[in-house]
Amino acid sequence: MHHDPESPLDDRRRFLARAGAMVGASTLGASTLRAAPPDTPSAAPRATAGDPLVHAADAWMNALPSGHRMVWDAFTTPGAVNAGRFCGNWFASNGSGYDLKPSQLGAIIVLRSLATVFAFADAMWMKYPLLGQQLRTMDPTTSKPYSINPFLHPERGDSPAQGVSWTPLVAQGVHFAVCAGTTAGLVQAIAASQSLPPDDVLADLVANQIGNAHQMATGIVAVGRAQEKGFTYGGGG
Repeated sequence: MHHDPESPLDDRRRFLARAGAMVGASTLGASTLRAAPPDTPSAAPRATAGDPLVHAADAWMNALPSGHRMVWDAFTTPGAVNAGRFCGNWFASNGSGYDLKPSQLGAIIVLRSLATVFAFADAMWMKYPLLGQQLRTMDPTTSKPYSINPFLHPERGDSPAQGVSWTPLVAQGVHFAVCAGTTAGLVQAIAASQSLPPDDVLADLVANQIGNAHQMATGIVAVGRAQEKGFTYGGGG
């Protein structure tokens, strides 16, 4: 997984084992808290020697449309902007150039490292100020760190999201793979800064993700799993 030396999330690995219990936190249509069954490769072996192993935590990817599939990898704020724009253009050009409907297209945006914060709803940004502090830029309307997820507010053209919005992408069927490793680091930092039980913070964040969001062991694992399942890599940054 990409690791930014300036990120305050150095405790992510120590806490990852506890976060792993929630890697299946989101269903295909909404974000709800539930425990994922452990991966048991022996119970789901390769069909042939060349096939990848099958894991329950990755099952949501199988359910996405298979007409055409792409995955975008975002690990910085500009990368999240790129991923959103590229994904939107992909849907639009498949419609105008091939007369394909969103229901025929499978799309995943991976949010990892510094882009992980964009996986959480406004309520979490308001409740846990550390999320907005990760942007290292101030909201020009308040001169304070952002207390809303910029990618849920396209009307804010002056924000780091640059007008890109997750909302229409979710409506078209885009799913988000969220790095549980970075989420765990955020949990540790939030819990320490606000004197809160880490388990409560983790449950809160996972239950309040953006639509179609799924916690994955790490973001880079999600990138690999998606490509194994036929999703072409589309970049991001």
